Amino acid sequence: MMIEKIANLIKEATGEEEVKVMIPEQNKFGHYSTNLAFVIAKYQEIPVVAVAKEIREKILRKAPKNFFERIDIAANGFLNFFLSKETLEEEINKILCLKNRYGYSDKGKGQVIIIDYSSPNVAKPLTIGHFRSTIIGQALVNLFKFQGYKVIGDNHLGDWGAQFGALLVAFKKWKNEKELKENLVGHLVSLYVRFHKEAENNEKLLDEAKEETKKLQEGNKENRKLWKLFITESLKEFNKTYKRLGIKFSLTLGESFYQPMLNQVVKEALEKKVAVYNEGAVKIFFQEKELIPPMVIQKSDDSFLYTTTDLAAIKYRVSRWHLNKILYVVANEQTLHFNQVFRAAEMLGYAPKNILVHIKFGMLLGEEGKKMSTRKGEFIKLEEVLNKAVEKAGQINKEAAEKVGIGAIKYYDLSHYRESDIVFDWDRMLDLKGNSGPYLQYTYSRLKSILKKALVLPFFQNSNNFFSRKIDISLASSEAEKNIIRQLIYFPDAVAYAAETYSPNHLADYLYKLANCINVFYEKESVLNAENKIKENRLSLVSASSQVLKTGLDLLGIKVVEKM
Repeated sequence: MMIEKIANLIKEATGEEEVKVMIPEQNKFGHYSTNLAFVIAKYQEIPVVAVAKEIREKILRKAPKNFFERIDIAANGFLNFFLSKETLEEEINKILCLKNRYGYSDKGKGQVIIIDYSSPNVAKPLTIGHFRSTIIGQALVNLFKFQGYKVIGDNHLGDWGAQFGALLVAFKKWKNEKELKENLVGHLVSLYVRFHKEAENNEKLLDEAKEETKKLQEGNKENRKLWKLFITESLKEFNKTYKRLGIKFSLTLGESFYQPMLNQVVKEALEKKVAVYNEGAVKIFFQEKELIPPMVIQKSDDSFLYTTTDLAAIKYRVSRWHLNKILYVVANEQTLHFNQVFRAAEMLGYAPKNILVHIKFGMLLGEEGKKMSTRKGEFIKLEEVLNKAVEKAGQINKEAAEKVGIGAIKYYDLSHYRESDIVFDWDRMLDLKGNSGPYLQYTYSRLKSILKKALVLPFFQNSNNFFSRKIDISLASSEAEKNIIRQLIYFPDAVAYAAETYSPNHLADYLYKLANCINVFYEKESVLNAENKIKENRLSLVSASSQVLKTGLDLLGIKVVEKM
């Protein structure tokens, strides 16, 4: 990562610990810049330009030979770094050498992260409400692995609780064998809905559900057998959708896994005086200044809550894997819940607060700006949305409709700021000329088209591996080529920043900028009809560009398309 390399050089030269290196918006301000002189001048109350000159001299004395072309000082004291031809060539040629490993870092070597994402409830289909957690979570798994971390992706299933009592009652009373064979999960949903409608006029059903829940928790053979069936069939359905989306978990541990640990959590909380009995329930009270309301970990009827399960999961995960981070990819609405759980885990000694991170995200809204649901107010199945995306993508590319459609909806999500609500917009999602997945796939296919055409040219028939020859910066003289080279060297920085901020949209932004540079080059400069040395150099640049574009899309979980 060039940003880290320059920052370390500045630190070594100046002795300063806090150094911020940025990528300027405009090319005229160099490849990188820092405001360090401004910060020091303000703190010491001395002229900023004088400070900047002193810093520049120290850096130039410390920098490797020919690393910088020059370092300019702006009127506001910013130091603008222009990399030398030698540095640019060395960096850009790494792409041709490392291929899909370009941008990889061992920054996270020896560190372990669990990412908790997707987490649907058993006996219900995946809905559009699960989409953001699933897609953001997988992108973060990919990004952190690419930064050298050991990453454990955990699908924390909702496979326990009072809802199973209701489902067991409904299943035993009203199951339909034909519907079970045709669509078991769909039938379970309809049974669950029917139970709650019937219970509005028949309170005895609620008592029966409590009894069935109790029997399940006590190990009743029939109830356990049905419960396992519900889980097995639900996972089969989930996995069909996960496969389409390219989602891969390291493990799937549901709430049921932690049930044997819950009594111990409550016992420890009471023994450590972190929790107290209050109004028949066991509650954890926080300091008044923290402005966090009390958290119940055991109700007055001795049953447990999600809070208890989450505490047990934290304790288990930290002790089992000696973790550096646990990331919870869960919607904004659960902010209070995680504030309570994280603080309680800290008070109990299960984990320091700084290793627990809530990766918040906004809602996915319908085209009218309202929560997505059917006209009857029911949830929308995720599978139906994916099918619609593929159907619409068929109008762009029939042969690759699955890749284009699913890539479009994934990129649309990941290109937005994570914590904002997103309004579903099919036109923008599938726009071949805008900031969209299909636009990036189209750009990649353009590059591959050039490379394929080059293979049949007489000039290259006897040339071995010509796409991987080193790029000569002096031959890349056009502004369009220089802009591509500039963007390519930023790729490792973009990947690192996206991981560091838990924000895949930063990588999406980068890929869009790169694609724009590539398309300007495609329109303005000839590749195959250029003079031989220029042609060869540009083909290597095209090869490097296609590689970075593919690697970036892979990290976002989006498949490339060879032909659009």
